[in-house]
Amino acid sequence: MLTNSQLRLVRVAFLGVSFGVLVVILAIYFDRGFIPGDAIVYLASGERLNAGHLLYALSPGDRFLAVKPPYWTVPTLSPPFVGVLFRPLALLPPDDGAYVWWFATITTIAVTLVALVRRTPILTSLAVLVLSIPLAYEIGVGNVNGILLAGSIGTWYAATRGHDRIAGALVAFMVMVKVWPITLAWWLLIQRRWAALWAGLAAGVILLVISLLGAGLGSYSAYLQVVRDTVSVGTSDLSVAGLARAIGFSGSIAVLLPWVVFLGSTGLAWVFRQRPGVSYCLCVVAMVLGSSVVNINSYALLLATLAPAAWPVPATKERGLDFPLEQVPQASS
Repeated sequence: MLTNSQLRLVRVAFLGVSFGVLVVILAIYFDRGFIPGDAIVYLASGERLNAGHLLYALSPGDRFLAVKPPYWTVPTLSPPFVGVLFRPLALLPPDDGAYVWWFATITTIAVTLVALVRRTPILTSLAVLVLSIPLAYEIGVGNVNGILLAGSIGTWYAATRGHDRIAGALVAFMVMVKVWPITLAWWLLIQRRWAALWAGLAAGVILLVISLLGAGLGSYSAYLQVVRDTVSVGTSDLSVAGLARAIGFSGSIAVLLPWVVFLGSTGLAWVFRQRPGVSYCLCVVAMVLGSSVVNINSYALLLATLAPAAWPVPATKERGLDFPLEQVPQASS
């Protein structure tokens, strides 16, 4: 049995190794320069909307963005709401808005990691070590996944602490940003968090109206075609479909596998609905691996599965909690 001082040394050792590896990978990554590629793509979306141009096509005078058929043939794969978010940032001097966003995502990831380390240092250290390369890429590109990571964990925390309306609003925002967090809405549904669902619906309507005003109905029509392409011919190399193709599956079968993961994981989440932590983790897996567009940084979102371990369901039923099967035993006085 380890003493308290020995346990502290073990924790420090785990943290030192895992975050040391992350720092080394980041140093290698940033040898290419400090260029938040995904943030610049988002910024270009805001620029096109500010100029009154099409969101999913390049017009004369637009910032050039490369395409990579069949994976993407349009300048952005993000929903129109992301372009609307970046319209104010696009009013800043060239590229400044991208770096403002990048700083915000790095800060969010750092705060999230600190919070996880404080709650479960050894488990977080192991997760960071395993996901160090995806996490380094996530830090480097300024993708919205950094915000989704914090939002996913925040959803768990808010829902299990009785702040259902906050949980619902968080999920609505994340769905507007990247669609696939719809799995967390499913989790709220099977956990019977009705207040969260109503709040999410209200927040979603408000955000949709803002998005329609900022991007136009035509952008949503075009985005539907983008979705059709990405779930068929445009599945990425690191998605379940892409990995299946790499090991010899036919394209017609491989393209169906993300849906197998998505439906299988969400189905299992329902089966394990009496175990909210297990159910939540399955929904996070569905959110990440059920997507047709998965890049190396996307796997960093799996860190959200640490939330139930870091913030277990409280032992009391105060504030209307109804998660009786994962209660934390209260310490005896």
